[in-house]
Amino acid sequence: MRDIAIIGGGLVGLCAALALQHPARRITIIEAGNFDPQPARGLAARSLALSFSSVQIFRALGLWQAIEAQAAPIRHIHVSARARWGVTRLHADDYRLDALGYVIENQALSDCLLQAVQASELIELQQNASFASIDQDALVNIGYRQQNRRRQLKVRLALVADGAQSQARQALGIDHRRIDYGQSVVISNVEVDMPQADTAYERFTAQGPLAMLPLGGRRYACVWTLQPDRAAEVCGLDDVGFAAALQDSFGFRLGLIEAVSARFSLPLQRTSAVALQAGRCLLIGNAANALHPVAGQSFNLALRDVAGLYELLCDQSLAELDAGGIAPLAEKYERQRIAEQRQVIRYGDGLVSMFSNELPLLDQARAAALGLLDLLPALKAQAALSGMGMTFGGNRLLRGHL
Repeated sequence: MRDIAIIGGGLVGLCAALALQHPARRITIIEAGNFDPQPARGLAARSLALSFSSVQIFRALGLWQAIEAQAAPIRHIHVSARARWGVTRLHADDYRLDALGYVIENQALSDCLLQAVQASELIELQQNASFASIDQDALVNIGYRQQNRRRQLKVRLALVADGAQSQARQALGIDHRRIDYGQSVVISNVEVDMPQADTAYERFTAQGPLAMLPLGGRRYACVWTLQPDRAAEVCGLDDVGFAAALQDSFGFRLGLIEAVSARFSLPLQRTSAVALQAGRCLLIGNAANALHPVAGQSFNLALRDVAGLYELLCDQSLAELDAGGIAPLAEKYERQRIAEQRQVIRYGDGLVSMFSNELPLLDQARAAALGLLDLLPALKAQAALSGMGMTFGGNRLLRGHL
């Protein structure tokens, strides 16, 4: 028997294992895929943005030095509306921070986390282990298939981290709501001839937001929200045509777009579980909430789920918790996390509604709002704190130390 099982060994699952490891606990990660070495992808690499709250969590776990070496800092954020005058600028120096956030390639982050997991004597990693079933009695019984054999694992607590289409969540009977935004996101990396040091751009267009995130050097990650038919159209363009379409939408703040990677498009939906716990099973990451990319919060919110659970477990063993029952912990986790999750969802949906509308009067109002925000330090600080994931106070991990 193990103390904790984590169903899903993606970035969130690996982070959860590293945060919750303790001499009094034994953790098993059940991952359907494998972690074979991946070739460098260069311009085609996928990436994600780490908020300041995530940096604090990694710092507390002793992982930040290795991660920072492969991440590009965001020290300035430039927010604008296409063809309108309103602009808001955020600067790390204004808040006495080295950076507002960082951008890192998914594979680089995964490699750092995997190395730490494999170095731990407290974490067992089961790869090529396909989830099959879950049920509960006095413990959680998890069934999975590995090497064409059915295997069983009994644990005191299970964390469900297998993504937005979670099979484990479905097996637990936890329903979820799906919101279709009627948009698609086009993802690509580009090289520009006038990179602006450590600067990220969020540009709101009539069809949705367009983010350009620094990857270091001349490379930027492009996350472009469009109507589905337009997304399919731009993905079908050749490199020259795609660069021209992106240039027209983004403008010339980074000079000319000189090279682009392969691009792909995904429909934008938000999924939210109606509950975060069932008995001894807790939902974290995209299994709990998968968000619109406009605020870049899905992964960062998931890390704050982990930080909240870390605080609730403290230094207790699961056997000690069993004496009083796991239910109070599970209920407290759900109660605490739902409050922040709902706030982040409202914030993201509000941005989508406000900045994905072609009504002329609303267009002027958006420009005015951005211009006004830049002139009001208190409101701008609140917006910065929201983006950094620091509006719900702190716990030990969010303070950057254990």
